[in-house]
Amino acid sequence: MEIELPEIVREMLGEEYVVVSRSGISIGKMLDSVELLSMGAEAYIFKAKFMGVDAIVKWRFPKPYMPKELDNQLRRYRTELEAKIIWKALSIGVKVPIPLFTDLEDCLIIMTYVNGENLRDVVGVIDNEKLCNLTRTVGFYTGVLHKNNIVHGDLTTSNVIVDRDDVYIIDFGLSTISKRVEDKAIDIHIFFRSVESAHSRFEELMKRCFVDGYKDAVGEDAANRVLKTVRNIRLRGRYIAERKLRSEWIL
Repeated sequence: MEIELPEIVREMLGEEYVVVSRSGISIGKMLDSVELLSMGAEAYIFKAKFMGVDAIVKWRFPKPYMPKELDNQLRRYRTELEAKIIWKALSIGVKVPIPLFTDLEDCLIIMTYVNGENLRDVVGVIDNEKLCNLTRTVGFYTGVLHKNNIVHGDLTTSNVIVDRDDVYIIDFGLSTISKRVEDKAIDIHIFFRSVESAHSRFEELMKRCFVDGYKDAVGEDAANRVLKTVRNIRLRGRYIAERKLRSEWIL
């Protein structure tokens, strides 16, 4: 499928950069080898070379069904917030892609490409001890984010990259800044749901190791407050599901 690239990307494809060093002068393309990886509801994700570095290009495309001015404001706001949150995550020790270039007018972020596999794809392939260590790190990083009032918004095993023993959290497109315990609990609830739906054989292990890592980051008391809210959210979900089931039987 042909995708019309934003103007800033088309311009960068034609630009060059110059590096002057003691060994001489070298010239390279600003942006090269652009390849579409995925098309989401709000953004296109490309893999590319940015100044010779493997990179991800994320472009929030215009939504024709929305008023233009409102759409531009929302896309700009989400792009700016995502870049700020990624930088904040880096500053507090969470491994995430590094932003290399941001253009708010075109709602574009270029960040380092993390070479590895989704946690989703290695569950069941690696041994349980390594799986526990990786999931514990995810829980620890989640706790570090929450301690700094960063809520990821889409914390699933698909948004965790494993590179040997390193763990990276990716895709902060739905992230927010929030002090609310319920928002942080929803993060954990989403992660637990992703484990239950895709990795049910390892559910108990992954949840336990995640919680252990989370407690290491935020402390026992703070973790228990959030986990209590997680349980309440899950109970509300079951209640709604049961009511829906009962109404279907009545009909």
